[in-house]
Amino acid sequence: MLFAVSCLVAGPLLAQASPASEKACSLLRPAEIEAVLGAKLDRPLAGMAVPAKKGAPRPAGETEWTCQGRAGTRAVSLFYGAEPATPEGKAKAAARLKAPQERLRAMGYAIKETKLGATTCWTMTPPASHGDEPVAFATACGGLKGDSFYSLSVSATGVGDLLGVEQVKVLADKAAARLP
Repeated sequence: MLFAVSCLVAGPLLAQASPASEKACSLLRPAEIEAVLGAKLDRPLAGMAVPAKKGAPRPAGETEWTCQGRAGTRAVSLFYGAEPATPEGKAKAAARLKAPQERLRAMGYAIKETKLGATTCWTMTPPASHGDEPVAFATACGGLKGDSFYSLSVSATGVGDLLGVEQVKVLADKAAARLP
């Protein structure tokens, strides 16, 4: 009975998807992702709007958007947001793109960065001493376009499953071309 009541109350709240929450997912087509990942998506892409909370390192009320999907052994994640197209805004956007790398470096990950035109790509490999802990191997590309910053990552099950930066850049460039 309690379960039925929970479903009646929470179900409609959980099922409400707004076009705004799907903004990041509109930047890539499923067929484009599948072609690069080499497998069909396991389920439709899922997007989410992420509003800034009070005390966050970005202004309260500002929103960033994410989109996730999984295809076989790989997962794809797209993230974008906006900063004013001023030198200070561009510096903040660049710092947001670097922050995940710095957190992973602090955890012992090896980060190999490659600059491909206006896009920066990086490959993240966990430390050999991770033991039995679940770890992430990933290749990501990101950059700035106008007042938008974006990052697209493809995670893998191991170093042998990692996509090359050129492959991930293809998806990142397609998403960047469709940014508002």
